[in-house]
Amino acid sequence: MSNVHVPAAAEGMPTLNRRTALAVTSAGFVSAITVLSTPAKAVPVEATPVSTELLALIDAKHAAYARFEEAIERATPLEEEYLPKTAELYVPLSIGGGQSHSLRYSELERVEDDLRDDIKRRYREQAQKLIALHKVAPDLGKQSAAALRKAEQADLRTLKRIVKQERARRSAVGLEQAINERNEASDAERSALNAVCAYRCTTMEEHRVKAEFLKEFATGKYGDLQPEDVDALLWSFLPSDVAEEGGAA
Repeated sequence: MSNVHVPAAAEGMPTLNRRTALAVTSAGFVSAITVLSTPAKAVPVEATPVSTELLALIDAKHAAYARFEEAIERATPLEEEYLPKTAELYVPLSIGGGQSHSLRYSELERVEDDLRDDIKRRYREQAQKLIALHKVAPDLGKQSAAALRKAEQADLRTLKRIVKQERARRSAVGLEQAINERNEASDAERSALNAVCAYRCTTMEEHRVKAEFLKEFATGKYGDLQPEDVDALLWSFLPSDVAEEGGAA
């Protein structure tokens, strides 16, 4: 999850903090330094208008984050109620004991994947123990290995059934839907921010608007630009034909 509103910079000349200073070391960011060190009133909007495309991208980012906030507010209380911190998904195993995984801090798909890997690991460990048996009693060793494979497949089917039951339980109370919406809203918000980063400015006023937006909404305690956002931002300072060649390479 990323960026929410943080206090805007004081009116006048913005501070070039360490993050900004590092970002502008690239030659392509010289114009950004000029923009950040110039008070907003020094660049008349009338003389260098901002395109409706950039403004629409920024509005889309705000709307995407508003959706994300709403999704968090809906999902969080449902998780607290139906997924206490002690909640686990437990799969009994045919070889004895069982395998479990916490449900509280992982998506159900990840829980299923992790449990599947753990169950397969347990059976590989059991298969290793049959090596000595194969040497002294080959037929018995083969029978034991076949029985072990059959038990593993049965336990993996049990895992799928338990996951399906857990998903149905969540859906019955709206938790599954709320988690899906939160994930989709998070992806949409990340995509909207990346689109702003990738926008290729054509005027100094657009550079100023874009820089001020990123300074406010892509830094601070709620997160920073991800590597893919930094890549998009860097490419946006190059001519489109150069960027296309670099992307193709």
